[in-house]
Amino acid sequence: MWVAMVLLAGLITLWFGTREAVLRHRLRRKGIRARGLVVRHDLRGAGKDGGPPSRTAVVEFVDARGSQHTLQAGSSGVKGLPVGGEVPVRYLHDAPESARIDLIGKRIMDVAFPLALGTLFTALGIWMLATGR
Repeated sequence: MWVAMVLLAGLITLWFGTREAVLRHRLRRKGIRARGLVVRHDLRGAGKDGGPPSRTAVVEFVDARGSQHTLQAGSSGVKGLPVGGEVPVRYLHDAPESARIDLIGKRIMDVAFPLALGTLFTALGIWMLATGR
């Protein structure tokens, strides 16, 4: 039972990381740049499992058509993203909901972290299967 849960968690996390990596690649190649404005910081995970809550930046930007959109940073942490500060944003022309904050630290956290965690869980599950644990 534990083996299946560990493998499933690893594969799902790898899927999310891969999906984000593909989207980030498309944004780098075909995305439209915009200037976003940090409007607030939201708490995430407050009170879950007794752990401390994390803060994520909420950013508003205007697309090429003049429509205003709001996005919430995918990874936690607001260091360097003060309320009222500008941040670079990229989005796909036909899908402004695909927007992401275009900072190297956010790209690493949103892609590398799930891929590394998914790889770890998947490898652990395979090891558990191979050793019969």
